[in-house]
Amino acid sequence: MTSYFALIGDIIQSKQVTNRSQLQEAINHAFETIHELYPDLVQSKFTLTLGDEFQALLTPSKTIFKLLDHLEMLIPVPFRFGLGYGTLSTDFNKDVSIGADGPAYWNAREAINIIHNQNWSGKTKGYIITKDDKFDRTINNLLLLSDTLKDEWTDLQRKTFEQMLAEQIYTDDFNQKEFAEELGISASSLSKRLNNGNIKIYLHSRNTMGYLLEEFDESIE
Repeated sequence: MTSYFALIGDIIQSKQVTNRSQLQEAINHAFETIHELYPDLVQSKFTLTLGDEFQALLTPSKTIFKLLDHLEMLIPVPFRFGLGYGTLSTDFNKDVSIGADGPAYWNAREAINIIHNQNWSGKTKGYIITKDDKFDRTINNLLLLSDTLKDEWTDLQRKTFEQMLAEQIYTDDFNQKEFAEELGISASSLSKRLNNGNIKIYLHSRNTMGYLLEEFDESIE
């Protein structure tokens, strides 16, 4: 049977938002952008569900963390997520992520419950469950470490990373001189931002995690 990564997301402190309809509109617009950018990755589209949660069904792919970082950039408020690997016991709707069930969603629900209870003082907002305990410990430790790097970014470093994402740069090996010219800054200024924020280390770790997820799926087959 085909395995997937079910994603359950949860908007943090959404009840404090004064204009909830405006927020939901912004979230749905972010989902549309993700669907356009990652058509091969999204099997069942991101959908707002009950309360302040959303769901999606994803292909086990090395680009999952790029998608998640992109989604974080597009949604104007912070969110948690749980990723659950597994099969489905029901059919799924490609256009709406409601009604599907099975181990992938059970694991995603368990994962987001864990991140609700243990988020390392807000440093990490995601958790992954595959039911391979050794793999889960490894991937979640890497996730915590990379999220801790991101949590320490300055506004300028975060903006630089978002500009990289906008240019589809999601690797630690890219033409820094060319990107610096696009930003209108010197190559040395860009290098300082990248080094001070450990942005290239962050990207290296996220890509490593992506490959691990893809290889894990292939090993199950």
